[in-house]
Amino acid sequence: MELINNQRVVAYLRVSSEDQQERETIENQVEFATKYADLHKLEIVDWYKDDGVTGTIPLDARPDGNRLIEDAKAGKIDLVLIFNMKRLGRKARVTLDAVYQLEKYGVKIKSMTEPFDTGDPVGRFIITVLAGQAELDRDTTLEVLWHGANRAARKGKWLGGIVPYGYRVNDEGYLEINEDPLPGKEDMSEAGVIRLIYDLIANQKWTTPKVADYLNALHIPTSYSKDDRKVKKGKRKESTAGIWRPGRIRNMVINETYKGIHYYGKRTNKQRELIPRIVPAIVTVDVWDKAQQVLKENQIEAFRNAKRQYLLRSLIRCGTCGLTYHGTAYPDRKTKVKAYYICGGKTSYRGPYQGKCTSKNLPAEWLEERIWESCVSFIENPGEAMQELAATMQVQISKKEDFETEKSLIMKAIQDKDNEKQNILDLFRRKVIGSSDVELQFQKIEQEKLALQQRAREISEKIDEETDLADKFNSLQQLLTGLRDKLHGDMSFEVRREIVKTLVKEIEVHTEFSSGERKKPTASITTHYNFQG
Repeated sequence: MELINNQRVVAYLRVSSEDQQERETIENQVEFATKYADLHKLEIVDWYKDDGVTGTIPLDARPDGNRLIEDAKAGKIDLVLIFNMKRLGRKARVTLDAVYQLEKYGVKIKSMTEPFDTGDPVGRFIITVLAGQAELDRDTTLEVLWHGANRAARKGKWLGGIVPYGYRVNDEGYLEINEDPLPGKEDMSEAGVIRLIYDLIANQKWTTPKVADYLNALHIPTSYSKDDRKVKKGKRKESTAGIWRPGRIRNMVINETYKGIHYYGKRTNKQRELIPRIVPAIVTVDVWDKAQQVLKENQIEAFRNAKRQYLLRSLIRCGTCGLTYHGTAYPDRKTKVKAYYICGGKTSYRGPYQGKCTSKNLPAEWLEERIWESCVSFIENPGEAMQELAATMQVQISKKEDFETEKSLIMKAIQDKDNEKQNILDLFRRKVIGSSDVELQFQKIEQEKLALQQRAREISEKIDEETDLADKFNSLQQLLTGLRDKLHGDMSFEVRREIVKTLVKEIEVHTEFSSGERKKPTASITTHYNFQG
């Protein structure tokens, strides 16, 4: 790098997708930085551009941000020019961490549009304030957008995301039924495929694997293959196989959108209000309900027709990928079929490992015998668990009183929120505030009220738990008496299954590999019981 005025100057530029929509593009920042450097007689010797990258992730997690840090670490940079503080980060923690990472390698940071640099104590103080302001601006913007999105959702508008198969979004932003012919299938539309799926399941009682095979035989394109959409695998996006799978068929059949109702906000991980909205129905409510019943009946029939009944079905969870183990059978070296429990993440169409879960298969007979013996031992010798449960009762009584006090305070706060609404309406009638202010304040009050109501429900559940503790202790004694009677009665599979489901909450399997050359996996089993103290 060349030395200009004894400083090696670079520029770090970043825009996110939201910034691009507001015309704050990388090109604008390049143009501004070039003019700034000319004005101050500086030469920018390298450019670091993160285009379309969010400012909420750390600097070293961004492509050019990481390159910037590596070059700073190598001693190639003296001064970094940024357009403004928001370019470093949209969260205070991210911004200040970026400053720290660069400064520890002797690099100074200067904003081209704000009166500070990190070369003096005042500048470092200002950067802390601006970082907090940037986060406040982002949070405020998100809140405004969130309220606006909720208003649009209540009106029935589609606000982005993957449009359900069988629908499209019209010019006004609303869902409508898609009757356009499919590519290569002029006599079939997406909506027609949906009606066919529901007819095969609801009226002809087909299973989801049979429906998937039928659609694949007809070469009906899936949504991903029709729209040439890709799925993300690691850091890459790849095309899908373009085939119908039983799980996909089931998800479509249980989707309430097809009977005319869609819940906005259901897919987000954040706590937010679910907004029901009416959309055009592709099938009738009766057909939709009938399909749900057939799905349940098919599941029951599948269990009934199984060659082997698995005692621990649905109770085993994989500690590697988090999916549930299921039963299957393989022939051993002597061609004798042997039953195993295997992780669902090993199948080709399930799990975050995409068929590559490394968990160990468990011999069904060995595991079932081990769990059954522990259940029998618990039923016949429950003393220690009973003592632990009894010891916790006195502690829980004081907790119940605290919960009841908190709940009374919350209920009063909820009532006060209604009074706040009335006060705002009074201000509106006196023309102190406008209608937009009323709407904004009502939204804030409603949000606060929902949070209080949620907390009140949580406390009510905790109060119920504490109230039922003594009853639970008594019911455990009664339960154990009943289970002892069953142990000496008809020990059919159904009875054993009932006993196991009553006592066992979850069986967790952790797979470990040895450090030797063969790296043979070993499994450790942790059993969680419903009546542990």
